[in-house]
Amino acid sequence: MTYREKCDAKLERVQERQDAGLISQRFPEVSSIVVDMEHNRKGISTVHLLRTLTFSSGSHAYFRVECLNRDCKDCTDGFHLDQVVAAMIRNRTSSKEGELNCEGNGITSRSVNISYKVTIQYNEFPAAVGA
Repeated sequence: MTYREKCDAKLERVQERQDAGLISQRFPEVSSIVVDMEHNRKGISTVHLLRTLTFSSGSHAYFRVECLNRDCKDCTDGFHLDQVVAAMIRNRTSSKEGELNCEGNGITSRSVNISYKVTIQYNEFPAAVGA
């Protein structure tokens, strides 16, 4: 990927993040979202990384995680958790675990695996008056 292509891709990600809107706007019933991840990359230089992302109601509703495999040609767009989070909110699920994989197509590394746990805290709305 050329320098210009990298710059264009970064600008596109920034625009996507802004277009996603705020959590308070898209999901007003959500107080916070925490994504705990364990990244594993195999290859010449094996990497094991633990990472936690915390989103408040004022955060952008953009749940994309960069791939650790920088030279991979298969997952240059990273891993998207948007559908996972949206389905959890639609079903009012508080916690979900899963795994995302990239088989890898890079020079220095092979597969990348992300194990994740998404935890959503919902707002406590007071009981309706007169109910």
